[in-house]
Amino acid sequence: MAINKDVWVFKVDIVVAAKGVYDWGLFFAALVEDHLVENDDVAIHIAHDQVFPLDATSLPSNIFLHQCENNASILQLWGVAIAKSESHYIAVLDVKCPPERGWKDRVLSEIDNQTELFCGDVEPGWDLIDKRIVGYLIEYSQFKNPTPVNLNEVPGNNIVFKRALLADKVDVSRKGFFKTFMVWRAEKELGIKVRKFNDMAVCYYKSFTYKHYMYRRYVHGRCFAASRFDSQGQPPRLICFLFVFLLPFLRIWRIFKGVKRDPELRKSFFRFFHLIVQSEVAWSFGEMVGYAVGGRQYCEQLD
Repeated sequence: MAINKDVWVFKVDIVVAAKGVYDWGLFFAALVEDHLVENDDVAIHIAHDQVFPLDATSLPSNIFLHQCENNASILQLWGVAIAKSESHYIAVLDVKCPPERGWKDRVLSEIDNQTELFCGDVEPGWDLIDKRIVGYLIEYSQFKNPTPVNLNEVPGNNIVFKRALLADKVDVSRKGFFKTFMVWRAEKELGIKVRKFNDMAVCYYKSFTYKHYMYRRYVHGRCFAASRFDSQGQPPRLICFLFVFLLPFLRIWRIFKGVKRDPELRKSFFRFFHLIVQSEVAWSFGEMVGYAVGGRQYCEQLD
């Protein structure tokens, strides 16, 4: 489909990062169940770094595939999908976190209301005694339904925003899409607050292997430190560097605050506490190195 910026065909473009190995059947079934397939209001742009499991000609008419370089980062995949999209609104999803039923209705309702920036819950897909839940505990447990209204965080995916909130001079197809920095800009420069809804959830089904996940946390911390000063209003680099030594304790406390609302999540937190500690030390070490010597190239490894 040719992109014409003067004619906006869809109400929202869903941009999906499909990185590595994933269950396409699970994600597609979720799209079908929530009536997102062959929906005239929705375009679905899927950026993928591996061979896609289906031929593009066999897909529904509102699903568009975008092949990226092998091992492109998840940020780059989102960036490519955003660059190929054309609507006023963009919804960011991960193929490993399919939307639950009701997601579409809330998203379209808020678009009709001209809500500029909003997000939803992230529910656990794995059993809470399954080691694969570790990533959820660390990154998403604070967004379990119902996400606290006063939570000053936004999930890594399941966020919807007006295209106008993207920085004009940033080439997302090349640099990738940084959710954190987009939200910072919206809040600090434009005075826009994120609205949170408990009826537009996605479900977490990401895999977990020890070595890969710990390295991923190091890479994420290093990328964050190397990139954060692109945004205005940041503290001095030296202050950030010194503050890193408190980070593991603060990050673990943040995770505990997220899980303590739910007795079963709390049990899972203590069951995998040793992995959580190692993860947050890895992130903090990466952030420390990033402040000291940079490392923007590490952003290209994120998944």
